[in-house]
Amino acid sequence: MKVKTSQAKVGQMVTQDIFSMTNQPIVNKNTVLNTEHLRVLTRFNIDEIDIINESGHKIHSMIKKDESVVNQAPSIDEEKTPSLHRKKEENRSFPSMYLQTVRKYKQLFTNWQSGSSVDMLEVRQTVLHVLEEGTNFPREMLLLHHYATSSDYIYHHAVSVGILSTFLAKKLNYSSGDCIQLGLAGVLSDCGMAKVQPTLLKKSGALSPAEFDEIKQHTIHGYNMLKKIPSIKEGVLLGVLQHHEREDGSGYPLKVQGSKLHPFSKILAVADVYLAMTAERPYRSKQSPFKVLEMMMKDQFGKFDHQVIRALLSGLSVFSVGSRVKLTNHEIGEIVFIENDYPTRPMIKLESNKEIIALKTRNDLFIEELLS
Repeated sequence: MKVKTSQAKVGQMVTQDIFSMTNQPIVNKNTVLNTEHLRVLTRFNIDEIDIINESGHKIHSMIKKDESVVNQAPSIDEEKTPSLHRKKEENRSFPSMYLQTVRKYKQLFTNWQSGSSVDMLEVRQTVLHVLEEGTNFPREMLLLHHYATSSDYIYHHAVSVGILSTFLAKKLNYSSGDCIQLGLAGVLSDCGMAKVQPTLLKKSGALSPAEFDEIKQHTIHGYNMLKKIPSIKEGVLLGVLQHHEREDGSGYPLKVQGSKLHPFSKILAVADVYLAMTAERPYRSKQSPFKVLEMMMKDQFGKFDHQVIRALLSGLSVFSVGSRVKLTNHEIGEIVFIENDYPTRPMIKLESNKEIIALKTRNDLFIEELLS
């Protein structure tokens, strides 16, 4: 299906690097377009791009200037026939599967904001497939932050926390049933945000102390929304309540610490913070996964369970070799080797001169962005 750049929409994903008269992409592969990206493309007179819509069909734009075709994603109603649905699922990529799940979760969240109760069957039907399939795309765990947009951050965050929590549970050798329960807990961890003033969820500036206090109530709201549902497991319920608690007792809402924290909440805490720090937010741009991991290991030492942090490090590091990265000096390179003792500071082969540098010896450099 043909689409002009002028017809590209916020929320669609770029499937190829976009170049202009530059050596480096002006928009990277796997970027979810926002308004700033669209402005950049317009300023550089880019007439055509490769995108993917929510149904999973790649849209290659090979468009003459006078053509005018509008991209329309198929509705959920178009996928009601079971056999057709299965065929579409088989051909669906992880990004399209993820984006459609976010779209469906957004509708659930909107219903909760309107006063609807949480229907666990509906939640499971919405997210179960992406939770089960997500661990089959380990490389995508490095790219979850590329998909989030600041305008729809809360919906992306919920689905991403669910996926990453499932991934971490698998790395920690949880049973398949508990892996899914952890994924559901991740997806529901911020359901209580539906009871917070909507304006606070999209505020671009710093929150006042009173506003932050209201935001912190979302864990209690979420607990109250779920506690009367007969099918809710205790781990899910406590995970939702405690995912902002910390090992040293510095979290909220009850300042529970250490052994008093449910194991689910310890996994959710790591997934939540990692994804919150790597995603684009209304008040700041996204950060490098490697920079965030360094901060979680050093600046926030003692706040997270060591086993969960190690699971995140090992899981991400194993699938980082071969990735293209941008460094803080704007050099582009490829990760060629990762030492166990320095998982966030791998060896990089630079594209410009083929030199291999070890980031463990270069305290002036760190990986700014994972490109692909």
